[in-house]
Amino acid sequence: MRHALLRRACYPAAMTLALAVGALQMFRVHGGWLTNYGADLFGTAWLYMMFREGRTVFQKGTPMRAVATALFVFAGCAASEFGQRAHVVPGRFDWLDLVAYAAAVAACLALDWTIDLVPDTPPASRDDAAR
Repeated sequence: MRHALLRRACYPAAMTLALAVGALQMFRVHGGWLTNYGADLFGTAWLYMMFREGRTVFQKGTPMRAVATALFVFAGCAASEFGQRAHVVPGRFDWLDLVAYAAAVAACLALDWTIDLVPDTPPASRDDAAR
């Protein structure tokens, strides 16, 4: 199966990178862009992979479509950021966080369209439809 290894590696890679940047932040490592925006970037990618693959408690294994996932994740991240601006959510509002969210979602969507992260139909059904 083409891209199978890459497809399986996306979720653990996004999770590992997000947690690694979070650990750097917890230990107060000042890594410039990486520690300022890395969690926003990789955390958003992790959320995209979770929702896209149906790994949430609410989805119970039912994946979302790619564009719906991108819109849902970006809307949630943006809502959190604007919640910080309204002082409803802890944190400091930063416009560049919104840029990081958008970049992560765009990259995930492009990757998804390139390697088909979660095939919408089982391979057997696709073969039958092509006949």
